[in-house]
Amino acid sequence: MSQNSQQDVNEEEETSFTGPLLVAKLQEVGITAQDVKKLSDAGLNTIESVAYTPKKALLGIKGISEQKADKILAEGTLHS
Repeated sequence: MSQNSQQDVNEEEETSFTGPLLVAKLQEVGITAQDVKKLSDAGLNTIESVAYTPKKALLGIKGISEQKADKILAEGTLHS
């Protein structure tokens, strides 16, 4: 494969769309399984939905403290 062809393939891989990421992926970055379950039970099933949820709404989920909400929003925004 020529260098230009390989470069084109690498560019395509970088720009390809993977679709919505499930909220369970947040466990890989330090969000506990219990907190992920709370988010899912509240109807937040994708990282994107978490990233666009207002902090006040996250605080309304039983068991999510202000500190946890900040961490969840930071990780959700970073990975969406």
